Amino acid sequence: SECLDWLDTQEPDSVLYVAFGSSIAKLSQEEFEELALGLEASKVPFLLTVRPPQFVDEGDTTVLVKNSDFYKNFVERTKGRDLVVSWAPQREVLAHRAVAGFVSHCGWNSVLESVSSGVPIICWPRIYEEGLNRKIMAERCRIGVEVSDG
Repeated sequence: SECLDWLDTQEPDSVLYVAFGSSIAKLSQEEFEELALGLEASKVPFLLTVRPPQFVDEGDTTVLVKNSDFYKNFVERTKGRDLVVSWAPQREVLAHRAVAGFVSHCGWNSVLESVSSGVPIICWPRIYEEGLNRKIMAERCRIGVEVSDG
């Protein structure tokens, strides 16, 4: 896969993998932009999944993130140290030697795959049981950190 081929070119423990699964709760435009700006400022190589259709609400209108000027400019500015894809073979990605961390919505499958691969999680739950999963990962097991809601 494109993802695994790209990871093969990266240094061990150097890549941040960012994925929010197939969650019905999507990032708002503001959240996506803050995430993207943080990734860009970090100077860390990253693999970002933006699943189509990744719609975000802006008042009464809906914007497809991949068609936004912000998204296109972000991809251009980070070209060379990132890979942005619509899907990644998550289990294989998390098991890859290049992956050092995982920004996740904390869906149960993602939690299990991350734990089984020994990859720490930056927990950013969106809906349902994901908040409880974050609590377990960050507070109880201490193998994750929480993204602040505020």
